[in-house]
Order: sequence, then C-alpha cells, then structure tokens
Amino acid sequence: MFAKKSRADRALDAFQRRNWKAARRLFEEIGHARRAGEDYHLGLLYWRGFGGDRDVKAGAACFRRAAEQGHAAAQTAFALALRSGVGVAKDEAAATSLFRLAAGAGDCDAMVELAALSGPDEAIVLLRRAVDLGHPPAMRRLADLVMRHDPVGALALLYAEAAMTGDDGARARAAELAREMNPAEITQAQRAGRAHADAAAKRLRGTS
Repeated sequence: MFAKKSRADRALDAFQRRNWKAARRLFEEIGHARRAGEDYHLGLLYWRGFGGDRDVKAGAACFRRAAEQGHAAAQTAFALALRSGVGVAKDEAAATSLFRLAAGAGDCDAMVELAALSGPDEAIVLLRRAVDLGHPPAMRRLADLVMRHDPVGALALLYAEAAMTGDDGARARAAELAREMNPAEITQAQRAGRAHADAAAKRLRGTS
C-alpha cells in the first residue's frame, strides 16, 4: 500500500501539472510550516497571478522568507523585486548582493542578471559558467559580448540556443551573422553549437 502524499507533495505535484488553483490552495494550507521551496513556489503563484489574484507584495514576502533560508532561485526572485521596487521597497545594493549569493550557489538566472551589472571581463566569466550549466539565455547574452572578437564562437552560441529552445529570434540572429562568414567558419560554428547543445542537454539530464 502506497503511503499517502503530504500536502506539500500534492502542492508541488499540482504546480508541476500547472493546476495553479489547487497548488495555490495547498501551499496556503501549509501555512507557517512551509519550507523554502514551498514558499518559493507559492511566491511565483502570487507574483504571476496564477490560481488567483496577483499579489506582488505577498509574492515578494514569500521570496524573502525562502531567500533567508538560502534558496538560490528565491534569492534571485527577491533580488529582482528589490531591483525593480515591485512588491517591496527598492534597494539596488541589496539586490546585487542577493544576485551574488544566488550566483555563487549555482543559479543561472542570477548569473545572467549579475553579468548585466558587471564589467565585460566578469560578465564573460559569469555567462560562460551559466552556458556550461546549459542555460540558453546566457548563450545569447554571451554571444552579444564575444561577437566582435570571436564571431564564430558567437554564432556557435546562437546555434546552440536555437537548437535547445527553437527560438525564432536566435535563428534569425544566427542567420544574419552567418551571412558575414565563409562556409568553413559556418561549419565550425555549427559543430561547436551542436557540442554546446549536446553537453548542455546531458548536464540537464544529469548524465555528465
């Protein structure tokens, strides 16, 4: 006989199924016993208005509680709220500190956000780390930064992003850049792009 799932497990299951209303109700029923991950997911529901009315203050409060417990994605989410001043008083310095904490813990979105606040050298280091972790948004940002001195590498990143996401914007930018290259360079970029995408897919599946 299977053990009965906890309310938290049922809430996460509902969230994964995009049954937002049920997930929101179940997370709310947990109350003050919510763990960091549960607060983070409830914060997303409040922040985006899924499963009920949008409440950015409640969302930011959930992110704050989870962030204080070391939840990296919540640290990034709360940093975004702090930077924009939505749902909480604006505090750009605190936002940057949280981005650094979350990036140090391996959150790729934080790496991308922190790269935008950093000088070119640090930004490239941050974005390369996120790319190595298989994060498509970092591929486009890094392509922008290296395009001038490494157009083949930039094209490879755009090919990888397009392969992973099917994004028309990445495809269009790759096609535009490829028009400036010779066939050998395009072939080199295609091979490198496939290698990026394959390595990212393996890492995301946990097989590398």
